[in-house]
Amino acid sequence: MIKGVIKKKIISHNDKRGFFREIMKNDNKYTNIRFTQISHSKIKNSIRKGWHVHEKQYQWNYLIKGSIKVSLLDLRKKSKTYMKKMNFSVNEKNPIIYFFPPHIAHSYVTLKKDNHMIYGTSGIYSKDEEYKLPFKDV
Repeated sequence: MIKGVIKKKIISHNDKRGFFREIMKNDNKYTNIRFTQISHSKIKNSIRKGWHVHEKQYQWNYLIKGSIKVSLLDLRKKSKTYMKKMNFSVNEKNPIIYFFPPHIAHSYVTLKKDNHMIYGTSGIYSKDEEYKLPFKDV
Protein backbone atom coordinates (compact mmCIF):
# COMPACT_ATOMS: atom_id res chain seq x y z
CA MET A 1 0.00 0.00 0.00
CA ILE A 2 1.15 3.54 -0.76
CA LYS A 3 1.04 6.00 2.14
CA GLY A 4 -1.96 8.30 1.78
CA VAL A 5 -3.84 6.09 -0.69
CA ILE A 6 -7.27 4.91 0.47
CA LYS A 7 -9.40 2.15 -1.06
CA LYS A 8 -12.91 2.04 0.33
CA LYS A 9 -15.48 -0.62 -0.48
CA ILE A 10 -18.80 0.87 -1.49
CA ILE A 11 -21.89 -0.58 0.17
CA SER A 12 -24.90 -1.21 -2.05
CA HIS A 13 -28.37 -1.13 -0.53
CA ASN A 14 -30.36 -3.36 -2.89
CA ASP A 15 -34.07 -3.95 -3.16
CA LYS A 16 -36.56 -4.84 -5.89
CA ARG A 17 -36.37 -1.29 -7.28
CA GLY A 18 -32.58 -1.35 -7.78
CA PHE A 19 -29.89 -0.08 -5.41
CA PHE A 20 -28.59 2.97 -3.55
CA ARG A 21 -24.88 3.73 -2.96
CA GLU A 22 -23.15 6.55 -1.12
CA ILE A 23 -20.07 7.34 -3.19
CA MET A 24 -18.41 10.48 -1.81
CA LYS A 25 -19.21 12.66 1.13
CA ASN A 26 -17.26 15.26 3.04
CA ASP A 27 -17.57 13.64 6.45
CA ASN A 28 -13.87 13.53 7.48
CA LYS A 29 -14.13 9.80 8.22
CA TYR A 30 -11.39 8.88 5.75
CA THR A 31 -9.78 12.23 4.93
CA ASN A 32 -10.30 15.89 5.77
CA ILE A 33 -9.67 16.91 2.14
CA ARG A 34 -12.74 18.45 0.50
CA PHE A 35 -13.60 17.96 -3.15
CA THR A 36 -14.23 21.01 -5.33
CA GLN A 37 -15.01 19.54 -8.73
CA ILE A 38 -16.89 16.36 -9.73
CA SER A 39 -16.33 15.04 -13.28
CA HIS A 40 -17.59 12.14 -15.40
CA SER A 41 -15.45 10.39 -18.00
CA LYS A 42 -16.52 7.77 -20.54
CA ILE A 43 -13.59 5.61 -21.65
CA LYS A 44 -13.69 3.16 -24.54
CA ASN A 45 -12.45 -0.44 -24.38
CA SER A 46 -8.67 -1.12 -24.31
CA ILE A 47 -7.82 2.53 -23.61
CA ARG A 48 -4.81 3.37 -21.45
CA LYS A 49 -4.96 6.60 -19.48
CA GLY A 50 -1.96 7.90 -17.67
CA TRP A 51 0.44 8.52 -16.25
CA HIS A 52 -1.00 11.75 -14.83
CA VAL A 53 0.39 13.54 -11.80
CA HIS A 54 -1.14 16.44 -9.88
CA GLU A 55 1.02 19.06 -8.20
CA LYS A 56 -1.60 20.12 -5.64
CA GLN A 57 -4.84 18.23 -6.20
CA TYR A 58 -6.17 15.27 -4.28
CA GLN A 59 -8.43 12.91 -6.22
CA TRP A 60 -11.20 10.37 -5.59
CA ASN A 61 -12.09 7.88 -8.38
CA TYR A 62 -15.23 5.77 -8.63
CA LEU A 63 -15.93 3.46 -11.57
CA ILE A 64 -19.66 3.49 -12.31
CA LYS A 65 -19.60 0.97 -15.13
CA GLY A 66 -16.98 -1.33 -16.65
CA SER A 67 -13.72 -2.85 -15.50
CA ILE A 68 -10.24 -1.32 -15.22
CA LYS A 69 -6.74 -2.17 -14.02
CA VAL A 70 -5.36 0.71 -11.93
CA SER A 71 -1.73 1.58 -11.27
CA LEU A 72 -0.49 4.15 -8.77
CA LEU A 73 3.14 5.20 -8.26
CA ASP A 74 4.42 7.28 -5.34
CA LEU A 75 6.65 10.12 -6.62
CA ARG A 76 6.95 11.96 -3.29
CA LYS A 77 10.68 11.90 -2.53
CA LYS A 78 10.17 12.28 1.24
CA SER A 79 7.54 9.54 1.44
CA LYS A 80 8.26 6.19 3.11
CA THR A 81 6.66 4.58 0.06
CA TYR A 82 8.64 6.61 -2.54
CA MET A 83 8.71 4.79 -5.92
CA LYS A 84 6.39 2.07 -4.60
CA LYS A 85 3.84 0.96 -7.19
CA MET A 86 0.34 -0.31 -6.48
CA ASN A 87 -1.79 -2.28 -8.93
CA PHE A 88 -5.39 -3.35 -8.41
CA SER A 89 -8.52 -4.06 -10.40
CA VAL A 90 -11.82 -2.23 -10.14
CA ASN A 91 -15.14 -3.29 -11.62
CA GLU A 92 -18.80 -2.40 -11.29
CA LYS A 93 -19.69 -5.67 -9.54
CA ASN A 94 -17.37 -5.00 -6.58
CA PRO A 95 -17.54 -1.20 -6.32
CA ILE A 96 -14.85 0.78 -4.53
CA ILE A 97 -13.74 4.36 -4.41
CA TYR A 98 -10.03 5.07 -4.32
CA PHE A 99 -8.31 8.23 -3.16
CA PHE A 100 -4.78 9.48 -3.75
CA PRO A 101 -2.86 12.63 -2.79
CA PRO A 102 -0.75 14.95 -4.99
CA HIS A 103 2.43 13.52 -6.55
CA ILE A 104 0.95 10.03 -6.88
CA ALA A 105 1.17 9.12 -10.56
CA HIS A 106 -2.02 7.40 -11.67
CA SER A 107 -3.03 5.43 -14.71
CA TYR A 108 -5.45 2.74 -15.77
CA VAL A 109 -6.29 0.40 -18.61
CA THR A 110 -9.93 -0.32 -19.50
CA LEU A 111 -10.85 -3.99 -19.73
CA LYS A 112 -14.44 -3.70 -21.04
CA LYS A 113 -16.32 -1.45 -23.38
CA ASP A 114 -18.46 1.32 -21.95
CA ASN A 115 -16.38 2.29 -18.92
CA HIS A 116 -17.68 5.25 -16.92
CA MET A 117 -15.66 6.97 -14.18
CA ILE A 118 -16.75 9.65 -11.73
CA TYR A 119 -13.93 11.50 -10.07
CA GLY A 120 -13.75 14.27 -7.55
CA THR A 121 -10.79 16.59 -7.23
CA SER A 122 -9.85 19.01 -4.49
CA GLY A 123 -9.31 21.79 -7.04
CA ILE A 124 -10.66 23.09 -10.32
CA TYR A 125 -9.07 21.49 -13.39
CA SER A 126 -6.04 23.36 -14.72
CA LYS A 127 -3.49 22.15 -17.29
CA ASP A 128 -0.79 23.98 -15.28
CA GLU A 129 -1.51 21.84 -12.19
CA GLU A 130 -1.18 18.48 -13.93
CA TYR A 131 1.70 16.89 -15.77
CA LYS A 132 2.09 13.67 -17.69
CA LEU A 133 4.80 11.05 -17.69
CA PRO A 134 5.65 8.78 -20.62
CA PHE A 135 3.30 5.82 -20.59
CA LYS A 136 4.83 2.45 -19.84
CA ASP A 137 2.91 -0.78 -19.44
CA VAL A 138 0.69 -0.58 -16.41
